Amino acid sequence: MAQAPNMPPGMPVPGQAPPGGVPMDPLAELRDIHMPGVLEVWPPAIGWWFLLATFVILVCLAIYWLYRRWRGNRYRREAMRELAQLRADYQQHGDDGVYITELQLLLKRVALTRFPREAVAHLTGESWVAFLDHSSKTQEFSMGDGQSLIDSNYRKEPEVNVAALHELSKRWIKRHRMDLAA
Repeated sequence: MAQAPNMPPGMPVPGQAPPGGVPMDPLAELRDIHMPGVLEVWPPAIGWWFLLATFVILVCLAIYWLYRRWRGNRYRREAMRELAQLRADYQQHGDDGVYITELQLLLKRVALTRFPREAVAHLTGESWVAFLDHSSKTQEFSMGDGQSLIDSNYRKEPEVNVAALHELSKRWIKRHRMDLAA
C-alpha cells in the first residue's frame, strides 16, 4: 500500500481501504445531535419576582386610590338622590317657593360638606351664586337660570325655571371642585 507524501505514517490514504479491508466512513465517527433539555419555567428568575411584586403593589395602590375616590364622592351620590327626590316632590306639589328653598338648603349642605365652613356658611344672594359659579367654572348661576337663587326665597311669587335650575344644580353637584373655589 502506498503512502501519501504528506500523510503521517500509519494513516490510511483517503478513498483506500484501511488494513482491515473495510473502507473508512468519516461521518461514522460523528456523534449524534443532542437536543437541549426542557427549559425549566419554575421557579422563575429573580427579575420576574421583582416584576410581579411591583405589579401587585401598583394594583393595590390603584384599588386603594379608586376606593378613596369612591368613598370621597359619597356625598355627591347622596346629594343626587336628594335632588331627584326634590324634583319628584315638586312634581307632586308644584310650589316653586318650596322647591327653591329646599334646593338652596341642599346646595348649601353640599358646599358645607366639601368646602371650609368659614368660606361658605355666610354666603347669600349674589356672593352665593358667585361662589357656585366659581367652584364649577361657569356663569350659569349669576348670568343664567341660576339667578333665581339670588332672591327667590324672599319673593311671594318667584320666577323659577325649575327644569333648567334642576339640571344646573345637577351639573354643579357632579362637577364642583374645591381647587376652583379657593
